[in-house]
Amino acid sequence: MDTLVRNATLLTMRGDRLGIVDDGAVGIDGDRISYVGPAAEAPEPGDAGTVDAEGGVVMPGLVNAHTHMSHTLLRGAAQDVPEIEWMNRALGPLSAAADEGDRIAGARLGAMEAVRAGATTVCEYAGDVGTLAEEVYQPLGVGVVAVETINEVPDERGDLGPRELYPFDREQGERALARADRLFESFADDPLVTPAYGPQALDMVSPELLDAVHQHARERDAKLHLHTAQGEREAIQVEERYGADASTVSVLSDLGVVDDALVAVHCHGASPEERRHLAESGASMLGCPSSIAAIDGIVPPVAEFREYGAAVGIGTDQAPGPGHHSMFREARTAATLSKVEHTDPTALTAPEALRLATVGGAEALGIADEVGTLAPGTRADLLVVETDQLSTAPAVDSPLHTAVPNLVYSTTGREIRDVFVAGESVVREGTFVDADPAAAVEEATERAAALYERASDDWRAAGSALVTAVDEGWL
Repeated sequence: MDTLVRNATLLTMRGDRLGIVDDGAVGIDGDRISYVGPAAEAPEPGDAGTVDAEGGVVMPGLVNAHTHMSHTLLRGAAQDVPEIEWMNRALGPLSAAADEGDRIAGARLGAMEAVRAGATTVCEYAGDVGTLAEEVYQPLGVGVVAVETINEVPDERGDLGPRELYPFDREQGERALARADRLFESFADDPLVTPAYGPQALDMVSPELLDAVHQHARERDAKLHLHTAQGEREAIQVEERYGADASTVSVLSDLGVVDDALVAVHCHGASPEERRHLAESGASMLGCPSSIAAIDGIVPPVAEFREYGAAVGIGTDQAPGPGHHSMFREARTAATLSKVEHTDPTALTAPEALRLATVGGAEALGIADEVGTLAPGTRADLLVVETDQLSTAPAVDSPLHTAVPNLVYSTTGREIRDVFVAGESVVREGTFVDADPAAAVEEATERAAALYERASDDWRAAGSALVTAVDEGWL
């Protein structure tokens, strides 16, 4: 045994509850968990390093199941406007001015924020995602599900009307598919990197390319991540391309893409019947409550998908709009919004939200055999969370464990003391062991200032409501 973490309340997430163990301990051998259970029954540590959790909570590392971290460079640049305006007139002119260094700096800032807030696995959805894996996630030493964005819509497509079909560039899509295929070779020897395919959305890929991507995913036993039924823009494009009665889910079903390889992201535009069909067909669902609430004014159907028996995870999506990459905050938002949506305080409880942020995300991403629970043989990804802070105290374990709701409804992220990934200490006593957050902030700030300067005229010309807000002294 290399490390024994003791003097803790364990939330193992094993079974279909939280798997609570009072006065528990976790043993680590190499990159694996070797013991989980009562401290009194733990093997003698010998020369092993001992970590005293000081009565706090030890739990699996959080799984941030859907992100676009590069956009973190533009945090604060696009919010409080409708979704189409957010994409095309607020974020779009700025995002178009970003270069490769900007993408990396934004992703590094977002990933470090996520890890400091307890994420040990991040699902990164991006074009040329392999570069982000190499430049950001591997140096940090954290797990990443690397999803290569596959999109046939050219960046330079002109100013299309609301019902004009997007043009498709098949060569562009094929190049992205080839990049996705190469991920499986490039990262074959890194157990912390899990490649996946990311056809961006049904309105952004042709049926022929989507079928090809699906075949590649099946051949590699990989997941296919698809933004699914995510709003009016997509619905209009689907109707124009496939017919007035067509919907995203109906077309996906006709194409044979709805199966256990599919990871359906968002899904708020799908009908209840379509959501049930996705779940019963084996598809997973990922919801981003903070993002979709901020950008669309909609509550993602995470509680509904859980009731249908689907594997469900949650993620922080992107920083412009919701503003953050804290998974405890995302769990709180998921629980609170679900209660409001269903006018039912039991719609999504704190324990259920914790499962979404851990084992639920791992199951949805197809990596639950490795992460998401504390169990012997799984990867040693775990957190020590302090429960004696102003925001988490008092923590008692009788007649109930108050730490459980407090983690969801009270935790800010600053209470996370230690973060282990594959048995290695990434954050110790609240400080990164190797990474330099101050340098990440400095670089991101300098790059953001330069990007805003060169994109300012285009941003103003796009004429979003944020321009008016600036002129009127609101921003």
